[in-house]
Amino acid sequence: MKRYVAIVLILLAFVIQTGCMDRSQPSALRVALPYSDHVLDTKTNYYIEYLENKTGLEIETVIVRQDDGEEYLDALFASDSDIDIVFFGEDFVIDEETAKNYADKGYVHTAEDGTFWYPNYGSRTTGDCGQILWINYEWLERLGLSIPTTTSELREVLFAFKNNDPNGNGLNDEIALIGSTEDYCYDPAELLLNSYVYNDPYNNRLFYGGSGALRLSTEAAAFREGMVFLRGLYKDGLLDTRTFSYSLNEMNEVINANIDIVGAFTTDFISNVIYQANPEVLARYIHVAPLAGPEGVRYSMYREGKPMVGAVINARSAHISDAERLIAAMLSEEASLIARYGEPGVDWERSDGSDVSIYGTISTIVTKNYIWNTPQNKHLNGIGPMYVPDVYLKGVTWNGLNSDAEYVDARAQVGYSDHLPERRYQGTFDAETASYTDRYIYSFITGERDVFDDNEWGTLVQSVSERTVR
Repeated sequence: MKRYVAIVLILLAFVIQTGCMDRSQPSALRVALPYSDHVLDTKTNYYIEYLENKTGLEIETVIVRQDDGEEYLDALFASDSDIDIVFFGEDFVIDEETAKNYADKGYVHTAEDGTFWYPNYGSRTTGDCGQILWINYEWLERLGLSIPTTTSELREVLFAFKNNDPNGNGLNDEIALIGSTEDYCYDPAELLLNSYVYNDPYNNRLFYGGSGALRLSTEAAAFREGMVFLRGLYKDGLLDTRTFSYSLNEMNEVINANIDIVGAFTTDFISNVIYQANPEVLARYIHVAPLAGPEGVRYSMYREGKPMVGAVINARSAHISDAERLIAAMLSEEASLIARYGEPGVDWERSDGSDVSIYGTISTIVTKNYIWNTPQNKHLNGIGPMYVPDVYLKGVTWNGLNSDAEYVDARAQVGYSDHLPERRYQGTFDAETASYTDRYIYSFITGERDVFDDNEWGTLVQSVSERTVR
């Protein structure tokens, strides 16, 4: 009998001990996030380890090797996969409307306060100007050309870039001006139209006229004049044909190539096009202030800094509360600063406020190592939810390095800020009307439609006007 009692006591002790061990072990969350060339190893990532220590949770990362966020979610919700959270960032994205559709169908968890997606605010450099022109300064110097200040001067510069072998390789391989239609900020046509009339494709091309009434830029005679200018650039090979077919990645590969073949391009922030690991390429380009058109018009396009979708929680997750706890930690100021700038005291530190930031505000952050868009293992390079207030985003103090992309971007933003319209229309983006208008614009630039044909032009103006809600 004593023997059996001893065995029972041993088993009971084992059960109690095992139960205690189970309770002390952290919950495991499976987090799907896109593959990034800029994140070396999520298993040993400084930020991931920080989050685990902060929350007491175990984070198991699952790498997604595809770019289409919606396609991935469709496959996820159609499967039995036990992914708890999906992080978005870099090229792997969805918009708020898409997230809401999944929430309405019950696939994405909706919190008690109605939250069904979690923001990524601050993963990119900040600024109010949505598009900036960058030009190859080395080519300007080799050809003895000045920085263009007007659209006519730009045309002369682009003509010289195309025909005078500025890269000196004896080949006619120069691309004078290139872009991508993946986003409006990468399309040079959108920027150049702002030298004729205020043109804001992000807000349905609506703007406030002199009388205060809402107007469509496509209805203005100056818009057509801008289209004639763009048609001329395209016809003469100065606006590259690939602009209307290239993805952002394809455009970036051309600009970052070892061979020096691109004269000019547009973007919102230089770090979205030129890789931080390519300081020699970054050094080639300088920003060009807004160009004056024939009537002296020179607008900057305003871009509201709206947060992207940073994460959604799988409604089937068995760890909803843990997932919410992790995301709450990520949206804290401490975690967000690490997610944006890296390891405190090593990659950045708080400023004493005695300096002026690169945006002209009181300094709040000093970067010691600029590790954005570089291969590193300190953060996720903007993937996942974060909230970095503007006081930090606009409070970064220059570290003295001209190769710091954030400093380069800030100088450009400051140079463009004086040309923003005094009053900006902010509306709900109409994707269907935008797509219709864009196709018309591209067809006029490429010559598929005749920009000088009054009937063709009248169809565009009338159709867009009828489709647009003011």
